[in-house]
Amino acid sequence: MISQTQKTIFARNILECLLLLIWAVPGWLSAQSLSNISSSRVTPAVKAVNRALPWVVNIGTEQRLRVNDSFDLFFNQFFAPHHRSQEVVKKFFPLGSGVLVDGRGLVLTNFHVVQRAGNVEVRLFNGKSYPAVLVGYDQPNDLCLLRLSGDFQGEKALAAASFAKSGDLLLGETVISIGNPFGLEHSVSLGVLSAFNRNFSEGDISFSDIIQTDAAINPGNSGGPLVNLDGDLIGINLAIRQDAQGIGFAIPLSRIELFLSYWLRPAHFSNAYLGFQPGAAMSLGPNTGICLPELLEGSPLVEAGLKTGDEVISVNGQRVSRLMDLGRAIWSVTVGDKVEFILASGQKISVSAAALPLPLLVRTRLGLSLQRMTPALRQAMGLPDDLEGLAISEIIPQDMFSMQQNLWRDILKRGDIIVEFAGQKAGTLEALGKLLADSHSGQTVRMIVISINHQRRTYQPFAMDVILN
Repeated sequence: MISQTQKTIFARNILECLLLLIWAVPGWLSAQSLSNISSSRVTPAVKAVNRALPWVVNIGTEQRLRVNDSFDLFFNQFFAPHHRSQEVVKKFFPLGSGVLVDGRGLVLTNFHVVQRAGNVEVRLFNGKSYPAVLVGYDQPNDLCLLRLSGDFQGEKALAAASFAKSGDLLLGETVISIGNPFGLEHSVSLGVLSAFNRNFSEGDISFSDIIQTDAAINPGNSGGPLVNLDGDLIGINLAIRQDAQGIGFAIPLSRIELFLSYWLRPAHFSNAYLGFQPGAAMSLGPNTGICLPELLEGSPLVEAGLKTGDEVISVNGQRVSRLMDLGRAIWSVTVGDKVEFILASGQKISVSAAALPLPLLVRTRLGLSLQRMTPALRQAMGLPDDLEGLAISEIIPQDMFSMQQNLWRDILKRGDIIVEFAGQKAGTLEALGKLLADSHSGQTVRMIVISINHQRRTYQPFAMDVILN
């Protein structure tokens, strides 16, 4: 005879299995299943949510906790009263939300979401989790780019966001906020676009073009998408006004495009480069293509025959019609890869990606120009004859070097000497180049520097954690 309690437990287990099955299949409300539901229920908002959910992620940090095992406590009470066993378990702590902007594992979120996280874990709509590494960030715009650890090429590619046209906003149109408020994963809220081009300031962040909405944006929604009824991304949720209800803010797509067009370049992900001038801004062309920005002399692009201002309409078979398109077509290029450009004139040009030349590699990653210590330089600086290292001859201005605004660069000055990098001696540019060869943007590396006081003719070694560009 099965008791009522057993029946209840059995029914609960069946329900949990069904929920897990539903959760495990992204976009489970497929177009086919929606067609079986009455049209009055399948509103444009339902369709938009169903389209967007697979590319919304939960961002958190995973920590190891020691917890008491209840059985061990009972056992030890009788057999080992002086022994206390603890079990190590992993616990996921939600920090915010994010958007998959490329199916090969790139996630966009707010910088403040991950700014203080020791390690970042990204949970997809299907429940799978992946560790993520920082690629780059733009603190004044509160945007950050992460890369998931894993193979997401070809058939393994993830669902990626579709983007609205920049500036295509209608006052009063229905908008949808999706995210993980208070850890409630993939929550959906509906509202209207209340205003655009609002002024917004908080801490060091200041906007004059912010989107305002009354769709609920609670703690945990930060970094998640604001989408229109087409299911296209129009903004990244940022914050709410604390002293009011129904006033939330999102970063507009125009800023997102500029951010992505900067970071989606091969040099930020590997030791490969094509020849774009660091920090050079791209522009739209007259034939719905992208005009190439300033190119580096002697670079693969220039050697192949491309010039600054050439309008590109296709890269590796992908149509290029907006600022971020070029970046999404080339960011994963590695040394030796062929990249085919089709110009608006119809000309096809093939370019082979090369390895970053050593001085450019140093300038790209550190924003510095360095020179090896020589006997004459040591004597001129009043330094010991046996001191080995690389003297800083130039510090590239922040606006020409990176969006990251690294504070460590404010500590360095011309004439300081780098003696150790990533635990290895950095006596020559070649030695430093080997350490940087497999690096990528966003990595944190410990660097030992000797700070020179030229007036007092003293020097003081100190360690700093450097975030590579």
